Amino acid sequence: MEKFTICVIYKAKEKGGREAFVEELSQKGIIDLIRAENGCLAYDYYFSAQDDITLVLFEEWQNRDCQRVHMTQPHMKSAMEIKSKYIDSVEIKELTIN
Repeated sequence: MEKFTICVIYKAKEKGGREAFVEELSQKGIIDLIRAENGCLAYDYYFSAQDDITLVLFEEWQNRDCQRVHMTQPHMKSAMEIKSKYIDSVEIKELTIN
């Protein structure tokens, strides 16, 4: 199977929201739990230099099934609750990397 890579673009509700979102995920150990999941090859957040509310997540998985299982993990429920506090919108783009 081929690697599965996505780019998730978050728009925070307000300035400082993207930083608070990543900080809370980090403090609660959620990012570490995700990175330790079976099949996770990369899970990295990046702040946009163009504006104060855009946050980009780069995810790379061994395959699509590993990412699907990731979304069912108990810590993802906590991640979604945290996201609802800080994030206004989400756009997901599947990437093809040669």
